Amino acid sequence: MKAEVSILIPFDLGLELEFGDEEANRIVKEISARTTHLVSFKDKFSTKAQVVTQIYKFGVGLIEVTFPIEADMAFLTALAIEVRSMKVGSLGILAWVKTFVSSLIEQAKEFASYQYVYRLEELDLFPIFSLEPGSVTDAESFIAQHYKRLYGIVSGEPNYDSLSPFVLEKEKLINFGYYENELILIKRFGAVISSYESQVILNIIRLVYALYWNLRSYNFLLDRELDKAQTILAHLPPWYKFWMMPQRYQKFSEEGMNFVQDKLSIVESIYSVFANVQQILSDWHLRTIYKYVEKEFDIDDIASAVKTKLDRVEQSYNSAREFISTNFFIAVEIVLILSLVWMILDTALLYIISRK
Repeated sequence: MKAEVSILIPFDLGLELEFGDEEANRIVKEISARTTHLVSFKDKFSTKAQVVTQIYKFGVGLIEVTFPIEADMAFLTALAIEVRSMKVGSLGILAWVKTFVSSLIEQAKEFASYQYVYRLEELDLFPIFSLEPGSVTDAESFIAQHYKRLYGIVSGEPNYDSLSPFVLEKEKLINFGYYENELILIKRFGAVISSYESQVILNIIRLVYALYWNLRSYNFLLDRELDKAQTILAHLPPWYKFWMMPQRYQKFSEEGMNFVQDKLSIVESIYSVFANVQQILSDWHLRTIYKYVEKEFDIDDIASAVKTKLDRVEQSYNSAREFISTNFFIAVEIVLILSLVWMILDTALLYIISRK
């Protein structure tokens, strides 16, 4: 069986991007395309691969390694499950990617409109198998014949052959093919496609996977911000150290303003994606696939978690400022009262002395 294998490898740029005037409305830009050294898998095959790198304006880079292969379903399933064992030249595929991620980020800085202090340094792999269009004549029969192997590819389950009927029934494979000879299977850990519109489907997967990685990077960033805000709240100066309060207030205000910049960039970034999928949403079939892939990657849940963390961090900084300003004014009032009491006592003592 002939297929084209595409391995998607997302990485966080730690940037928000703005492309030039002619490309201002584009959400993605290709920055490099080249042929690699040989890619191999456990000495069972080796071939040259095409490597394309794209950057998304919401701050995610996507490396795509693509190569042709001719193999049976058993081999394709083994490749999907053990995709991390692949090598590019003499290096494991993830180690190979790490050798040039930094240079790609430097290239992307040309388009940067904002840079975050931290970035998510994790990498992941998502294999997609595009079977030759027309090789599947009856998608329903093909799925029935290779059900467990297809399930293993898209679910990343190494023990796919031992899965119980309960699991297979609970997490059914759903074919989103428009025609009876069209195969479109997508889950969280892989995809199998046989369609004359495979490039459109691939673009949907690329976009949602990049968005998923973008939200993961925001989660990472906000966890750091939340830890920082909680540390600040735990070390607020007591009211009697009022001389420290103006400096602390200024520091928290600066931290809060920096976070507001991060928040504005994050919110704008999230909504810019949804504003750029109108072409997909205008076609009910593509819209159905897009919404399903979003659901597989828990996009709505992760976006909600990001928004909740944004609010919590902002509340933490606001609480710190309110606490310090309140305590500062309490301390000032106490000092004024003590000064007034001292003035009264001093006047009384002077009066008593003068009477004598």
